[in-house]
Amino acid sequence: MPTYQYAISGITDVLLRENPFFYEALPSSRHRAGGDKNPGCGVFLEGVAEFLKNHLQILEEHYGEKIETIRIILEKHGAFYHPCRVILNNLAHRPLAVNGAVTDEARTVMKKEVAALQNLWSQGMGKALPEVFFTEDLILDEEGRASFFAAPWFEGFCEFHWSLQKKTLGILLWEDGGEQKPMKKEALQSLFQQAAAILTRAYDFDCFRQIFPWHHAAGDFVARVQGLDVDVRLITVRQYENLFSLDPGGAEFSDKVEALMYFLWNMLLRMRLDRLDGIGELVWAPDFVVPSAISGFFEGLSEKAARREDIAIVMEALPDIVLAGGEEGLFETHEEIVSAYNPKAPEIGLIRDHLRSHTNLVHEIFRQQKREKRSSDA
Repeated sequence: MPTYQYAISGITDVLLRENPFFYEALPSSRHRAGGDKNPGCGVFLEGVAEFLKNHLQILEEHYGEKIETIRIILEKHGAFYHPCRVILNNLAHRPLAVNGAVTDEARTVMKKEVAALQNLWSQGMGKALPEVFFTEDLILDEEGRASFFAAPWFEGFCEFHWSLQKKTLGILLWEDGGEQKPMKKEALQSLFQQAAAILTRAYDFDCFRQIFPWHHAAGDFVARVQGLDVDVRLITVRQYENLFSLDPGGAEFSDKVEALMYFLWNMLLRMRLDRLDGIGELVWAPDFVVPSAISGFFEGLSEKAARREDIAIVMEALPDIVLAGGEEGLFETHEEIVSAYNPKAPEIGLIRDHLRSHTNLVHEIFRQQKREKRSSDA
């Protein structure tokens, strides 16, 4: 049997039973707040070890060797999950991710997420999302239950958040070891384009299923950056469902077009939201995020259009459809979308403060696309 070693990132490299942190309750947020009713960190880590032991054969097949040592590092804490980075046989370049959920609500969320990830993988979403290797519910001694799933750890991929740098808004990449590295604007354009492309590839034109909710403030998207070379992943899918009141079975083609546009407008609004340094006040991203995200939308849609003539027609006609309604019509649509949000959501005020200028910008981008198409056709 393998030998196990435990650690808590940023606190201790080796967690033994004599250490008080072994018995400290798992926090309920990245601020290490709350969690008094949660199991102890040590009990949770032992649960991860039990989970891995139950699936040791799968791990050995995946890694192609007998597993002799397993190091489990509790990395951080969210409202639902407690992610661990697992090093097997000291293969630090090939870590495994284990997400754990300990509350009833979190376990329900995890069950939906596992089903969503498996669904999206079956559709060929591939490397953009985690692949679920195995999952299981376990009893953590007298401390209650936990649900786990194992997936690849996206090595070299880091969270990123808007931050004020000398009073200028920019994005910092949260690298391992605590360093925060500023990203160049050109890299940011690629980042937001790829994030939008991932969400659009996942969007179901016929059944209206989409990945939602997702939050930059929660670090749902991660990036690996080398100069201007950027690679983006989405590390969590909390839900993949039809969010509209439309019944796909009775939907007309025009309904599908309208739903696609609502998906786009909502995605563009959410792309502009984050919290300063991940945990601070809400912040509205600069205008350059919008054309990048729209480019990502068309990138993802073009992959669907290559296989579907009806989607190709929509893609071609979309600028004309948007412009036909005028700026005011687009603004009214945006207002309708925002009115459907939870009125108690903290971002509502920020969105409304910028809604008119955001709408005008979106409209102008599509107007420019129309001009460019006319020029290319001439």
